[in-house]
Amino acid sequence: MDMFNQLLLVLHFLGLGMGLSVSFSTMVMAGIVAKAAPSEQPVLARFSPMMVRVGDIGLTLLWATGLTMVFTKYGGFGVMPWQFHVKLTVVVILSGLIGYIHSLMKKARNGDKAAAARIPAVGRIAFLAAVTAIVFAVLSFE
Repeated sequence: MDMFNQLLLVLHFLGLGMGLSVSFSTMVMAGIVAKAAPSEQPVLARFSPMMVRVGDIGLTLLWATGLTMVFTKYGGFGVMPWQFHVKLTVVVILSGLIGYIHSLMKKARNGDKAAAARIPAVGRIAFLAAVTAIVFAVLSFE
């Protein structure tokens, strides 16, 4: 079972890396797109939606491996420290924010400029939630 949990932890960290890569890459790409020539902007704008797919896979990996490890390694939620429950709450909020970003992206693709304008702000809040979850994960498993 130990090797199985080690594999889960590796996959969990890969999911974390995939998820965080979206925040960093979209912040950088937004700056590049804003400074690009108008003819280049549509091509560059295709990058962020592709990165969102990477983040979705990462979040799925985090949920699947995290929930599995709670039971296979720790025996359930009841034995987890309070910091873990804060972390889990923040991850639920983060997941909701990502769902909201997806709905804004769909509206933006349909021409809603107000929805498109909200995406960066919600993305920054999601990034702060992710960092908060990491902080509480470290506090949970020190």
